[in-house]
Amino acid sequence: MSALLFIHGTGVRQPAYGETLTLLRDRLGAIVPGTPVHDCYWGDAFGVPPNVGTAVLPGAPVPAPEPEPEPEPVVVEELAEDDRDAVTWGVLYEDPLVPLRRQKGDDGGLDDAGGLMLGDRSGKRVEDRARALAAGPPAPLERLLDIAGAREEFAVALTTVLDSPEGSDALTHGLGPGQLPQAVATAAVAQLAGSAQRRGAPLLWTKDERDEAVRIITGELGGQTRGVGFFLVLGHGYVAHKLGVMRALEKRRAWLMTRSHPNAGDILKYLARGHGLRTLIKDRVTEVARTHGPVVLLAHSLGGIAAVDLLAQEELPGVRHLVTVGSQAAHLHEIGALPGLVPGSPLPGHFPAWTNVYDRRDLLGFTAEPVFPGRVTDIELSSGQPFPAAHSGYFPNPEVHRLLAGILQSGA
Repeated sequence: MSALLFIHGTGVRQPAYGETLTLLRDRLGAIVPGTPVHDCYWGDAFGVPPNVGTAVLPGAPVPAPEPEPEPEPVVVEELAEDDRDAVTWGVLYEDPLVPLRRQKGDDGGLDDAGGLMLGDRSGKRVEDRARALAAGPPAPLERLLDIAGAREEFAVALTTVLDSPEGSDALTHGLGPGQLPQAVATAAVAQLAGSAQRRGAPLLWTKDERDEAVRIITGELGGQTRGVGFFLVLGHGYVAHKLGVMRALEKRRAWLMTRSHPNAGDILKYLARGHGLRTLIKDRVTEVARTHGPVVLLAHSLGGIAAVDLLAQEELPGVRHLVTVGSQAAHLHEIGALPGLVPGSPLPGHFPAWTNVYDRRDLLGFTAEPVFPGRVTDIELSSGQPFPAAHSGYFPNPEVHRLLAGILQSGA
């Protein structure tokens, strides 16, 4: 069996890299016990240091950017269910308290005097159960939290939701009949997952695990689960507006990319001075190959650019297979910006077998077969997550784990 060497992407630093490495070791080890997964961390040595790049910003107001095309109106019913849920969770990761925010002009379960209507007196009961849940989750939820390594974080997330102004308002005045338990559960899961995403950690759960967490918490709070879009998309004008904006973003990807890509310091630094990172990868391949034999490179985002660049310039006998996920390497070569290849030229004969994994919702993930026909295999694997979560959604995806395990065990 080959060894896996994991090369991370742009903007990743510790401890987020270590968390992703641990996740890969755990998930691959569950499929093939003893799978060797090695690190190739470069963020501190070759990435742009924190807060560097702001010194040249003048005090004058920044000129207004070119206006983006107006989003087309979106009818919720036009979206496929998986698309609707993905973009809805994209809103929730950004703003977890949406489910608890009563809309202006909506009675939200209030009578004319502003009091709680009969049939919606669940606030105190839901709050008591939720605080007990934060202190001691039941076994099924405990299992999911252990998978994510987030027991303590869950208690903080749930308490944050309950103590927020929106949470207090919803618990005091209620929402629509039967909505409060699932609203609290959805907000808590979104708070937990969104916090992980904002600190650069890997996604806590797969889409199905996330939805199962909402179902368990909702049940513990005395409610029944309906689709996340049922009361969010149909009931919140803010969410419907965001759906339209995000749908338009997906449809105008080319327009956005031509104006904003690349827009990350690590990528710019690599394209100007990438030799050090390529040397680090080469040295790590040599070390791992000497100890464990053939190496499979797993390279994410900018890591994929550097890996393709290196392997195009040099033959590394220790590398048996390259797997890129969410990578822009082929896109850079298409526009003549990949340093290691002359624009328009094919991959050299010594380039190893290459599998390129992409997700249509990952706006930074590209196909490669059209640029390198016959030399790379594109595989689409969807995490069901919205962008930008989709860009790191490869790592908890069981389909990715099975693909990697198969490559590591095969001789190809």
